[in-house]
Amino acid sequence: MSKLGDSCIDTGLAGFTHIFVVLRNLEHVRTVYGDDFVHALVNEISFRGHSRGAIISMVGEGAFLMHMHVGFPTSYCLALQELERWQLILSAPPFEIEGIAIFPVLSVGFVTLDLFGTPSLAEINQMSPPAPMPLPEVQCSIDWRLSYESDMEFAASFYRGLGRQDFALAFQPVVSLGEGRQALYEEGLLRSVETFTQRATTGEETISTLEKLGLIRRLDRSVVLSLLAMLRQEPQVKLGCNISSSSAVDDSWWISIMELLALQPDLASRLTVEITEYLPMLHPETAVDFVRRLQVLGCRIAIDDFGSGFTTLDFVRRVQPDIIKIHAGYLHRARENERSAEVLNNLVSISSTFAPDVVIEGVENEEDLALARGTSAAWAQGNIFKAPQLWPSWSRHPLFIRSSSL
Repeated sequence: MSKLGDSCIDTGLAGFTHIFVVLRNLEHVRTVYGDDFVHALVNEISFRGHSRGAIISMVGEGAFLMHMHVGFPTSYCLALQELERWQLILSAPPFEIEGIAIFPVLSVGFVTLDLFGTPSLAEINQMSPPAPMPLPEVQCSIDWRLSYESDMEFAASFYRGLGRQDFALAFQPVVSLGEGRQALYEEGLLRSVETFTQRATTGEETISTLEKLGLIRRLDRSVVLSLLAMLRQEPQVKLGCNISSSSAVDDSWWISIMELLALQPDLASRLTVEITEYLPMLHPETAVDFVRRLQVLGCRIAIDDFGSGFTTLDFVRRVQPDIIKIHAGYLHRARENERSAEVLNNLVSISSTFAPDVVIEGVENEEDLALARGTSAAWAQGNIFKAPQLWPSWSRHPLFIRSSSL
């Protein structure tokens, strides 16, 4: 029987331990680009593994096992590092086929072969933790194909820009509504360096596009790694950043980050991870497990843009976040009439039953500040306190986002 997980690497690696690789967007690529393109992509992925010393055994179309010439590490930590290394080797940079840049969406994991031999593709699929939000279903319409092709072109352009360090984090404090304006932490907001003076943001459309393609995790990984580097350089600050709930999966993309947080608890204690749910989660239990692991390591968890999107009270109850951030729309509507102001008050009150710290976002002027102080929230965020800064006073340099790499 084939197995995935810690048991296959804890004690001597019973059987022969391999890495499985599954191309998750195979049918999407086939529908848009055709069978020949899929065949070429699978061959390129296989060749990339073979050129790095792996023996490749195909299990099914777009799924194969990799066996290392030099054997697989018997140490748990070294085996995890090897798994992450292969995730990065096979996933980035994008493949160029017929002049088209394409990103494969790959699942990788451990599999131990015993007397029953090679596992089936169905068995391998059961070994992968389900993503909170699986890839959208393939559609055969021309509009869908054109949209997918356009989105992939956008993703390729975006990640090329990330490789050039065209993006940086602009920091904005979460500030006390009491006297003194103490900062809870400073949130790093992703910004295009070129258009920063126009206050342009990467925006929900960018995040939504990368989520639809299954490519958001490589961005979120890059952002968190960059933020951890800043925390090491600036030991006096507490920082936070946003990740998509699509990325909230405890898999090979996060191995180095989890290991670093475990080895350096001071970094974990100064890191706030904000979770935003742009799309409904089909497997929220995966995200709950991911969040709990971060909390055990000492990180604070914030639910961002609460009251908008698809975040449910049940998810918040299960996650037990440290911070809930109220979407700015509630504050801005509260300017209009008392009924909306009452809704804001009620939402803050409800939030305070789930998290010790509640933040009201989008405080832009004195009217907003008065409305925020009229609630039971202790914290706020907005330009009235300080606009996002690429080079805050506490930093030695701007934090350019470096693309995830080996």
